[in-house]
Amino acid sequence: MHWQALPLPACSLAESPRYAHCSWAWVDINKRTLYRLNQADIFKPKPENLHTLQLPDEIGCVLPTAKANTWVALGRQGGWLIEGDTCTLQLNAPFDSGKHRFNDGRADTAGRIWISTLVDARSPASAALYCIESGKAELKIADLIVGNGLAFSPRGNSAFLSDTRHKCIWRFDYSVKTGELSNQQLIKQYTEGTARPDGACFSADGSYWVAILEGYRLERFSERGEFIESIELPLAKPTMPCFGGAQGNVLLVCSAQADERFPNKPGFENVSLVACETGFKALAENFANATHLV
Repeated sequence: MHWQALPLPACSLAESPRYAHCSWAWVDINKRTLYRLNQADIFKPKPENLHTLQLPDEIGCVLPTAKANTWVALGRQGGWLIEGDTCTLQLNAPFDSGKHRFNDGRADTAGRIWISTLVDARSPASAALYCIESGKAELKIADLIVGNGLAFSPRGNSAFLSDTRHKCIWRFDYSVKTGELSNQQLIKQYTEGTARPDGACFSADGSYWVAILEGYRLERFSERGEFIESIELPLAKPTMPCFGGAQGNVLLVCSAQADERFPNKPGFENVSLVACETGFKALAENFANATHLV
């Protein structure tokens, strides 16, 4: 793949890239900033189309809704509703926010909000995966450290989840009707070096694409959890991929800031986002139902 560095602001921790309503969005968690690019072409961003919003919380995850300028945002304090440039806290955190924050999530095809947490100290394993519905956050999977990589398959009947600190990826069967996960299966345990799974997405063909933090790569799995291939990246610390663009064939990858131990490849030294055109197509984002926050 021919990766291109994007002429966009450098981020400390770029995360949660999304493509919806012909626009791109991502957050810088550390700088508490939401970026929204109101155009389909990510390669030549027009300055007038790039909108930044300072956030009132450490937002780890943003989810599109059916309304183009309305987002669900999840962070340390809980669940927020972003309407234009207005952020309103709708759901208080169901955890000790002095030690945890919301990290990574998705909406399912019914609009439920699924979101994992992380433990700031990376110990003990007190993080979890929650499902937010009708104003309540129900704990679904416990004993996580850094919940990540949540994605639902194109048919919506399976889900993948990773734990960055446990360095593993699981697959589940999923019932949209009941909102229940079952048949948990470990599909990958990373054991070599510091490389570990981070954020992920599905493409329309049923491939699960996961960013390998400190691994300079993405890895692709089948919907059944079978390893397919590794895709080399010029970024040392990719955090999450996202498909989008006018034709749905652009793959965008966000990253954490490189350092002396894990530098980006030459020509990408201070880059936070890269993209390339692919032979794959985007799986449209499920819209979060914002009324589930209250």
